[in-house]
Amino acid sequence: MIFNYRKREELLDSIPGKTYDLLVVGGGITGACIARDAARRGMRVLLAEKNDWAFGTSSRSSKLVHGGLRYLELFDFKLVFEACRERRRLLINAPHLVWPQPFTFPVYRGDKNGLIMIGMGLWLYDILALFRNVQNHRLHGPRRILKVEPELDSSRLKGGGEFYDCATDDARLTLAHVQSAWLEGADCLNYARVVGFLRRGDGTLCGARIRDELGGAECEAESRLVVNATGPWTDITCWMDDRGASAKLRPTKGAHVIVPRSRAYTRNALPIMSPRDQRLLFIVPWGDFSLIGTTDTDYEGDYDELYADRDDVEYILEAANAALPRAGLETSDIISTYAGLRPLICEQGSEGVSESQVSREHSIYESPSGLITITGGKLTTARSMAEELVDLAARRLAERFGVQGLPRCTTRYAGVYGKDGARFPARLQSLGRDWRVDDEVVCNLAALGTGAVEVLARVRNDLSSGERLHEDIPYIRAMVEYAVDAEMALTIDDFMVRRSRIYYEAPDQGLEVLDKVAAIMGARLGWSEEEKERQKAAYRHTVELSRLYKA
Repeated sequence: MIFNYRKREELLDSIPGKTYDLLVVGGGITGACIARDAARRGMRVLLAEKNDWAFGTSSRSSKLVHGGLRYLELFDFKLVFEACRERRRLLINAPHLVWPQPFTFPVYRGDKNGLIMIGMGLWLYDILALFRNVQNHRLHGPRRILKVEPELDSSRLKGGGEFYDCATDDARLTLAHVQSAWLEGADCLNYARVVGFLRRGDGTLCGARIRDELGGAECEAESRLVVNATGPWTDITCWMDDRGASAKLRPTKGAHVIVPRSRAYTRNALPIMSPRDQRLLFIVPWGDFSLIGTTDTDYEGDYDELYADRDDVEYILEAANAALPRAGLETSDIISTYAGLRPLICEQGSEGVSESQVSREHSIYESPSGLITITGGKLTTARSMAEELVDLAARRLAERFGVQGLPRCTTRYAGVYGKDGARFPARLQSLGRDWRVDDEVVCNLAALGTGAVEVLARVRNDLSSGERLHEDIPYIRAMVEYAVDAEMALTIDDFMVRRSRIYYEAPDQGLEVLDKVAAIMGARLGWSEEEKERQKAAYRHTVELSRLYKA
């Protein structure tokens, strides 16, 4: 896999001489899935992202691929059915990045929904999944539930259910779709900001001006169609096309905290209720850690500098301590925090509706100038959203430009980059032992899928590249090199936050290995000493944002 800064420079130089069928603006999960689908159908595609892949919402989720059990309460059966179907496809197409996650749903005396109602909901959940989930649900009395989750409040417990959804590494899932799109013929550019649109004589769009955020140069990319898949930045992109366009989004902030799993121990993922407003949150096991969230509050601040504030953190800890009364979580237990924006659709009459009640469905819009915008939706349903949009794009290419014979969607059964056979995990463990890479590092390598073999091959050729960045951080030098050479990592933030979990899981969020990572990346990317210092300062700022809740 050659997906690096040299290929990026070649691509930037080649853009002025090309005409694309589809220019996709936005490198989150939706844009990545659109680019891949379109490329597989034979379209000439350019994917442009102003920051790193998955920089926004797509790397700041609750790390779940789920059908959306709580949407049953909103009678959103269509969305739940679609999400359950796509959950199964992701399990098959990306097994290295999406894995089964059992849940325990406790029921207490005084809950709005009793044990019978929860049981009916879980049966409906299985039915909408066509009984093809990892395992069907089971209902238990209080004694059995406490055996599964001994930290629950036993004084009020009536029983509960066990069911399955899935967990994921959301940033890597997005990256794998971008890598797949690249291998299947799409041109993919990160740190490429669309600063304006190109227009034909009749006012319709025919491409965009793109600025290289790293080098500063601008170029014009000609394209028959332009797609806006910018998530929370949807309205900003639409206003670039038409200053008078009506707002389409009601963005809400979702904050999370990460603590050692020993401080908020659950065997399974645990839905919890906020005692403040009865909103549903989750405690999700995340290796040696527990991820707790999320909030859901209207947001009007800076989209590029989002963080969990004191109110967010207090709200989350209050809910976790109510669910696990012996935990006694405090802010001193927090290793890291993060926050993202949900691009919720602003529907007519939704002004008085609470944030958590706003629909998670997606919508597609076409402007008078031909800008095709897709927004809303969920991480889980990105592939099917992309299929719907590319179907529309194919029709418009046929109607307006006479492009005929484009095939139907083929992503339903197409594995994403890194997928290997069922025996791959055992093979990876064996290779790790052969090349003296410890099990903790190999566990982190597994998320790379087949790319992990390339990393281990680097270790075989140079044993020093198998050394840990720090004895307490299970990442090795070869993983930094691979991120630069094969995963288009161009900044320290790219590696620390989205190619690894160091930012989330290291006790100091990676500040102790900052110099070492800067040296490795700088040697491969040709950074000057001044650029290394700038990169390190940028990462320190990222860490500072995650700690502003202490202020």
